[in-house]
Amino acid sequence: MNLKRKVLLEIKDFLVGLAFPFMLMLVLSTTILAYACYTKELTISLIALIGGEIMLVSSMVIFGRANGSTAYNKTMLNAQKRELGSTDERVVYRTGEYAIWKGVLIGFILCIPFIIFQIIELCVHNSVTSFCLQYMCGWAYFPFWYLGKDYQALSFIMIILPIGAHTLGYHLGKLKRIKAGEYEEANQKGKRRRK
Repeated sequence: MNLKRKVLLEIKDFLVGLAFPFMLMLVLSTTILAYACYTKELTISLIALIGGEIMLVSSMVIFGRANGSTAYNKTMLNAQKRELGSTDERVVYRTGEYAIWKGVLIGFILCIPFIIFQIIELCVHNSVTSFCLQYMCGWAYFPFWYLGKDYQALSFIMIILPIGAHTLGYHLGKLKRIKAGEYEEANQKGKRRRK
């Protein structure tokens, strides 16, 4: 087994699973959550913030579910291919197959830009990192922004949202795929009985 090749294939699979949730995270941060900073009405600002967080969590669950379903489907198909003696490297290396740690890791990787910018901001306050935190990571920056700069270190707590939501969705995707497989199997049995 070529470990280097396995790692490269796994990274490629992770990037495919990360692409759309990352873009959506950026869009939510720049539109709804950034609006929370510019309004003069605290009520409207909080509604924008809470609405944005709900949409972020919902979208992470949805994309996590899609990623988990796809990964579990690959697991089942690759298991069948291995039984037939396939030598395809993706099958042999189990690339893209379901593992709960992958759901956690995808959620964590989505948070890396925020973690980097927040550490820099806490060490050396500057306009570039402030801009990046507001427009790229508003989902984590704004909830503690209202409390003041002394509380900005607490914003690391917010990484629980995308990690937890994506992991939950990832597991739900597996359950969805298992249920669909059971339904298909029951359908096949019903068709055989009718014949």
